[in-house]
Amino acid sequence: MLRPEHTIFRAPFAVELQLEDTPSPDNFQKWQPGFPDTVRTFEVFTASGDKDEPGLVTGDGGFEDVPDAERILGGINMKGPQYAAIARHGSLVMWGFHSTPERLTDTGRRLYLNTLAYAVAHKGALVETLRLRPVRDDLDRALGIFLGLYPPERRLGMVRRHIGGEAVPPELVTDEALRARWLAERRPFLHPIDDGSNWETAYQLAVDVQARELGVANDAPAFLDAIAARLLADADDALAAALLARYVPGVAPAALRGWLREHRDALYFTEAGGWQWRVRGERATSPRLRRVGDERDGLVRLDADVSATTLTITMRIAEGWHAWSPKAVGQEPVAVAILPDSAFEVAGDLDWSDDGHGMLDGYCQIKVPIRRVAAGDRLHVAVTYTICDASTCKPPRTVELER
Repeated sequence: MLRPEHTIFRAPFAVELQLEDTPSPDNFQKWQPGFPDTVRTFEVFTASGDKDEPGLVTGDGGFEDVPDAERILGGINMKGPQYAAIARHGSLVMWGFHSTPERLTDTGRRLYLNTLAYAVAHKGALVETLRLRPVRDDLDRALGIFLGLYPPERRLGMVRRHIGGEAVPPELVTDEALRARWLAERRPFLHPIDDGSNWETAYQLAVDVQARELGVANDAPAFLDAIAARLLADADDALAAALLARYVPGVAPAALRGWLREHRDALYFTEAGGWQWRVRGERATSPRLRRVGDERDGLVRLDADVSATTLTITMRIAEGWHAWSPKAVGQEPVAVAILPDSAFEVAGDLDWSDDGHGMLDGYCQIKVPIRRVAAGDRLHVAVTYTICDASTCKPPRTVELER
């Protein structure tokens, strides 16, 4: 992938591209059947007798579907021909080539300096969408590219790792026409099977049965109009309310028609960013909560991430020390409270990664089911813990995290 007309090849330094034909990597042709036998390249670094360290590329799936994101230049890589080594998203510019400065060619040196200038020129630009979830193209590639790369006995298992919520017919892995029909019927209504907090299913898609009942593809503007029409006919329509909460979180049913009038021309749907309809010009919301205040505890490191339905608190406790879950009898357990200024509340029992007897040590997680109770993404959490060693306990400590 090469976009020679891009400003990064012209300013502030002119980059003279001496292109030559290079044999296409085997993986390019596997990734994109029919890819040419050669690819046009130029040298960024001079060749080395030693084995070069790998650089970085970013995937194309969903990347340019979000505002202000662009792939500029690819490179010979172990992924696919559309993966980018130079790319930009908002204020972030990636330079993925890797070697030592003295090996830069004159072309590479100019390109590198232009990349720095391009980054400076976009300082402060919004990053509106973070890649948080798998996209439909991931399933397309699993069925269209990677299936044939697996041994026959493992192909059905690979498909099942990408699609859930229903039985996968074994014929799917051998019948290409059936596979195409099967995917076409489901593709407009696909959605991640859960919120991503379970790593075993984090990349699994399933048919959203409620979206299929609505009968409109969830990434089409008509999807929002269909929800609005149902709510106009019945303000308590349960199907419309459930779909609105899933795809447009933070917009109340009574506010949907006004929100559409105000933002229609600025709306976009992002799969990578969480399978949601968003308004252009709004900063991305990080799944990571930040600590309130700068005071640190040398014995406990506390972090938290949040998905649509789960708050995951991670504790890293120093060796020789421990805390307690509610399973421990006669001990003071870790307490988690979602504070009243939040848009969420606790929605069920907490899941503790203790040792079975209530002890929390080393690396441990507490998963808190949550549900939205107000507009916005405000989440303010207080975590209170007491840690002990073999002979003594520290006084209770409360740490606040927020986004």
